[in-house]
Amino acid sequence: MVIIIYNDSLVSYYSQTNLNLELLSFYNDWKMRYLRLVNDSNTMKEYLFYALDQPTTNNAVTVSEAMGYGMIIFPIMSKFDLTAKIHFTSIYNYIKSFPSFYNNNLMAWQQVKNSTGNIVNSSPETSSATDGDMDISYGLLLAHKIWGENDKINYKSEAVKRINALMDSCVNKNDYILTLGDWVKGIKVNNFKYVTRSSDFLKYHIREFIKFDFKNSTEWQMVLDKIDFIISEQMKNESKANGLMPDFFIKDINNINNYIAPKFKVLETIHDGDYYFNSCRTPWRYSMDIIINKTPITHELHTLNYWIKKETSYNPKNIKSGYYIANGPPGHSFGSSNDLSFIAPFLVSSLIEKGHDNWTIALWETLINKPITKCTFYENTLKLISMIVATGNWYIS
Repeated sequence: MVIIIYNDSLVSYYSQTNLNLELLSFYNDWKMRYLRLVNDSNTMKEYLFYALDQPTTNNAVTVSEAMGYGMIIFPIMSKFDLTAKIHFTSIYNYIKSFPSFYNNNLMAWQQVKNSTGNIVNSSPETSSATDGDMDISYGLLLAHKIWGENDKINYKSEAVKRINALMDSCVNKNDYILTLGDWVKGIKVNNFKYVTRSSDFLKYHIREFIKFDFKNSTEWQMVLDKIDFIISEQMKNESKANGLMPDFFIKDINNINNYIAPKFKVLETIHDGDYYFNSCRTPWRYSMDIIINKTPITHELHTLNYWIKKETSYNPKNIKSGYYIANGPPGHSFGSSNDLSFIAPFLVSSLIEKGHDNWTIALWETLINKPITKCTFYENTLKLISMIVATGNWYIS
């Protein structure tokens, strides 16, 4: 494992030793807070209790998105934590126990505790969510690279099986967009065949899929090209001055080749066409391709980095949990302050180019100064992942 120094401002300011200690301390707190053992199981199974801080009406325990984060975090943190491999195996055992209704090589998106205390899928026909399975597949590839093939799990073959399933069930092959989950193809009549989620544009995942999924490598490249096209077109419109991406894109009825930010609720909220709780991940998600693969800094991320500094008067605590794109003046905020799920991803994007040293340090301090008990699972997990990247500990083969 090689540590790449793209975070020299943090290393110079704090030292690598202190950064690692801060990371490990928070990782241990995060693991203790959210990792849960499934009782009365013949095989050891664990899950990440994503609803701990925000209980749901249906008594939910976890989602594929949360499990996907765990599948990435544990292989990377195994350099510090001798039990990380055990946790990885046990959460993968859990994942395999809850297949999607439409494709059993993908994970059902949500599980709940029923009236007898057993963990079951949230509905009889629970389907997948694309981002969760992309992370699960990428986590298996990380495990293959870090631990090799001769193990309890054949990480590589399991990954390829799931990547095949993603191509079969979660890619619209008319436009080569990533759909929201396998239910889009599974349910014959719905309005979501031409809807895609900006935070699923995981280019660094897809580059790995191309290397390992030989059968579909050409088609994965087409998905990658479509992602670049959608972002590029959005940068000609409401995002040209701010670099913000909307939660969802929909097909433009006036230009069938294009995808645009919607001016109405598509799936989740009235802010589906704005920068909100999905797309807040994009500064991290999009920057990883540059950090890992040394691809050129994109116009979108460069614009975003400089816009957010100016917008917040160089104070990360002024980052808001929502910015208009399609449903109000582009770049104007409508959210609240001090939500780490919106702050943490900017720590990662600050690392991709020179000129952000003081901003990077301010972001780091904002993250470490907010207690774990004052944050949601989403905030704490994006914080942990951002800390892994910022400390130089992300696995780069």
